[in-house]
Amino acid sequence: MYTDEQKRRHIYDLQVCLRRIQQENDHPQPLVPDGIFGAETAEAVRAHQRQNGLPVSGQVDRATWDSIFGAYEHLTALDALPAAVRFFPAEGGVLSPGDRGAAVFVLQLLLGSGAPHFANLAPVPLTGEYDAETETAVRVMQGIFGLPQTGVADCATWDMLAGLHNALYERAPLAWALP
Repeated sequence: MYTDEQKRRHIYDLQVCLRRIQQENDHPQPLVPDGIFGAETAEAVRAHQRQNGLPVSGQVDRATWDSIFGAYEHLTALDALPAAVRFFPAEGGVLSPGDRGAAVFVLQLLLGSGAPHFANLAPVPLTGEYDAETETAVRVMQGIFGLPQTGVADCATWDMLAGLHNALYERAPLAWALP
């Protein structure tokens, strides 16, 4: 069931994206995220729709969300520190089913940080083993972000997950120290 708290969190996430876009466009009073879809949020949505050739409704349909999130993702990619991306752990270029260890545990943490924001992504147990649940979650996230749904965490998948984590938490992940 979609709770009021989930709805507020999703509106808050939308507002964070819109605020970053407004800041980039030198908006005189960028939106202040509060989790309430009010007149200012609707106007920010309409402005984005106008600027991007979308039907201007002030409502967030799939095309509008994809456009807003895509713009936000592009801007945050320019802002984000690459701490998690530098950490990409696989010696052979991928993490895949059957792999075990600290790198898989970090992959599961990154997947888990996105789970509350996507209805079709179940939380992944933190086992450090690239099991069927981890593979399914990787496939789902790859599909969400338009990557080939291989279920294998390659560098592009890792970059996407690290970028999502950075965007959601507005900071780079902890600096991972490997021996």
